[in-house]
Amino acid sequence: MNAPKTKWSLEDENTLIELVEKYESKGKSKQEAFEMVANIINRTKTACASRYRKLSKDQFREINKPKEVSKLNMLINPPSINIEMVIQFLMNFEQNNQASKENIQLKERVVKLKIDNENLNKQIVNLKTLIQKKQNVLLNLTE
Repeated sequence: MNAPKTKWSLEDENTLIELVEKYESKGKSKQEAFEMVANIINRTKTACASRYRKLSKDQFREINKPKEVSKLNMLINPPSINIEMVIQFLMNFEQNNQASKENIQLKERVVKLKIDNENLNKQIVNLKTLIQKKQNVLLNLTE
């Protein structure tokens, strides 16, 4: 069965929090999550539930602390980063980078289209001038 332990590691606490949140997001109970975590970190279901309640209370107290203390705590105990957070960051970064590349390409295309538009307008002016000259020649011939 699960061996008793006395001190919780930061890794065990993070595993507990992450799995409970995942289970709840999938509509499962905390009790199911506590059972799963207990097997993974070799603790009892009761110990997991008790630690989760304590961590939740500590988090509530942290949220309600004055901001200077919270900022100091962030410097002393930076938030843990898990692989899923890194993957999400990189996916967002890639999407933003791709959007930036597409934006640059579209801006280049707009510049090219403006140049093409100017050239077409010049051709229209030249054609109108040519038509006017030919009309004048025709009028002179008919007179």
